[in-house]
Amino acid sequence: MLSPKFVFQKTGAQSCRPIREMADAAKPKMDFRTMFFFAMTLSLCLNTVVCFIGSLGLPFVKAFTLVTYRAALMSASVAFLYRIAYSLKPPASMMSIAGWRASLAPVLNSNGAHYVIYSIVFAMGRPVPTVLFPLTICGGYQLLTIANKHFPATLKRVRGDRLFALAQQEMHRMMAMCATMECSMLPLLMMELFTPARSVTRVFLYVNYLRRRYACKDDTVFRIKYTYGNAGQFHQQVWGMLDQKTSPILRRVPGIDKVLGPLKMWFTQGAAPMKTQ
Repeated sequence: MLSPKFVFQKTGAQSCRPIREMADAAKPKMDFRTMFFFAMTLSLCLNTVVCFIGSLGLPFVKAFTLVTYRAALMSASVAFLYRIAYSLKPPASMMSIAGWRASLAPVLNSNGAHYVIYSIVFAMGRPVPTVLFPLTICGGYQLLTIANKHFPATLKRVRGDRLFALAQQEMHRMMAMCATMECSMLPLLMMELFTPARSVTRVFLYVNYLRRRYACKDDTVFRIKYTYGNAGQFHQQVWGMLDQKTSPILRRVPGIDKVLGPLKMWFTQGAAPMKTQ
């Protein structure tokens, strides 16, 4: 005869099993796109961590700095290109130039296309770990979102649910940080013009990249939608603050407005409208 304690334990275990099975059945399954973005953003984040640690000069990890730097850029680019590929809608008439322009315009002006250009520009030079931070922040949001949807129990066990909630709450600040870091890369490229690693082409490409970012109306990165605003807004805020800081000094330079005026007009042409919270 079984003891009451054993019967209780056995019955309890059996009663818990259907609950776990129901929970597993209720958990949404990953489709191919979700698995692809999970793999690419995980690769992006892991390679960024190794690259940053390697840049600190640790003997063993240092050898992997360049490899992981380029692997991180490649992971982000592949994910963005994949999204571009399945988002592109061919025109009704394959021979219509106007139709292709209309189809390509939203794709080429998207965050994904811009970040592919960003990755190409910096893949050509020496490894700079801070270049990876805007991509990794966006990748981290995608990774946390997938984990929260498909692995909620695991995420909660490691206190990742709190991190996800905080990340959602602070998303507008994190996107503003991304814009600030992207803009701060321009002085770095310009200073390299005075070194043997100079590249006028990279500076030209990056200035045009920042111009596109300033006018970007896209509010989605990877498969994550901004909780507030769009990419162009955050870049406008950065350049607006920079203008406020430098204007009092630049006004003292005779004739500077004749030079900066046309440049500002060119740079801000087609800018995205500011959204109010």
